Amino acid sequence: MLRNVVNFIYETRLFYAVYASIAFHIVIFIFAYNQSETIYQPIYCGPYWIYANGEVADRPLELDLEFAKRAWEENRLNKEGLIQEEGQETTDGEPGEKGKSESFAKGKYEGGQWENLVKDLESASRLRDGFKNDYDNVYSFSDVSDSYIRRERDYEDIVVKEVFPTLKTIRDPFTVDIEEADDNLAVHKERNRIIEEFRKGEEQSIVTITVASEGENPPKSPLSMPKEERSDYLDQTLKQSKEKQLDQFISRFMGYDPDKGDLAKFVRDLYYENLQRLAYVFSGDPSYFTVDYFQENLNKEDFLRQMMALLSENLGTKVGTEVLFTLDNIYFIQARALKVLMEGEALYASASDEQKNKLRMEIIKRVSEKYRPLLKEKNIRSYADVENAYSKKRLEIMDTLIKNSPAGYRLNDAHFEKGKILWDSGMFRGEDRLLFAAIEEWKKINPKSKEGDFLAAKSYDSLGIILQQEDVKDMYGKFSPAAKDRINYVMTHHLEEEINLKRQREEKLLWPKVKSKPN
Repeated sequence: MLRNVVNFIYETRLFYAVYASIAFHIVIFIFAYNQSETIYQPIYCGPYWIYANGEVADRPLELDLEFAKRAWEENRLNKEGLIQEEGQETTDGEPGEKGKSESFAKGKYEGGQWENLVKDLESASRLRDGFKNDYDNVYSFSDVSDSYIRRERDYEDIVVKEVFPTLKTIRDPFTVDIEEADDNLAVHKERNRIIEEFRKGEEQSIVTITVASEGENPPKSPLSMPKEERSDYLDQTLKQSKEKQLDQFISRFMGYDPDKGDLAKFVRDLYYENLQRLAYVFSGDPSYFTVDYFQENLNKEDFLRQMMALLSENLGTKVGTEVLFTLDNIYFIQARALKVLMEGEALYASASDEQKNKLRMEIIKRVSEKYRPLLKEKNIRSYADVENAYSKKRLEIMDTLIKNSPAGYRLNDAHFEKGKILWDSGMFRGEDRLLFAAIEEWKKINPKSKEGDFLAAKSYDSLGIILQQEDVKDMYGKFSPAAKDRINYVMTHHLEEEINLKRQREEKLLWPKVKSKPN
């Protein structure tokens, strides 16, 4: 009997040896990879900076689990509702969900900071009841998709929230905006909490994230996410509400290194590809476009508040530089939106009673009434005042960027954009001194610099050809009309290609054109 057992063990010794070796190496691998004093410590399944304890050194080990990672990510996105059906853009609540909840306790806000907000919420909750929301005067030959024309618009939020979040501090120095960013974000979140409480009938709590003081933060790992993967992610989340996109992005990615890796480019891509949208003209009635422009500017508020707070933490990093570029773009669009508002006021004043009974005209009226006192307070009575105030703020943003960008990162784009601000102001005001200042700013561009992308390279090359061929000064020392026309053409069309690509992407993913079925 004993001999048979010995023979069996001898014959199967190789099997047991392999089994024991595998088990032993697995235990050693788990122990070593976690750098724990015992194998019963938790296993790190994500970037180490998200854990409160444990020190993790740089590891040369890399496991190729890309296929499994993508499958898991797609499954997670589906579960969270981030992958939508084609052309289906989600919003934060349907029209019926933006009315007043029966259990909302109005009394606790009376006489306080939010009393007017509650009044606006009550008024907006009945907004759709008394006005027509039709789609008359739509071009029959319009190439704008019907899915865009008849999309759900956040009329209640346009009235209640901030279409012009930049207006309140437009006369303040940009340094003050940065200093007060955290306080402004806290107020913004509290307001949103009250809105949710009003609509859902239950008191919402604000999630507070405690950040360790300087010196206690573990080193951040660089984000490795090539352009193709970033594009896939942004395509999958494009139809999600912009607030959810931004919240998810901040929670998932803003813990990575702000200088190394792909985070800076990802911040840029998020804003320009997903959060910045186009407004389309599909009718001879300008009230459609006015309301759609309000809608797109409404969506700038959350990004502005969140990114200003992040800027105060990331100024002087590549991420901070990209944030400053997006803020400059927001102020540019906000200035245009104020022009649309002023045109909308004139449109409403000349409208007939029948036209004023339409919902979109009522939206224009309420937005105008809301901002009229603030415009007066800021001494803004015309678009010339808007242009003056907003170009000044944008120049401050560019100066902040140029001063703080690390190692000259994207300085060429900053000098180009600052020159364009000066140029556009000079053309609008008819002041040659600003046009000459723009030329001097463009001369600071170093085309040989490799620090970051130079997105305006094509336009700069076109400028270079013009400046080589022509003297910008005429015989009287004024700006040459011929050179002015050629340069202005470049400035007017330098984003044309990007806008066309953006429109194609939006039409494909957001507003697909439904083919009519044959009879």
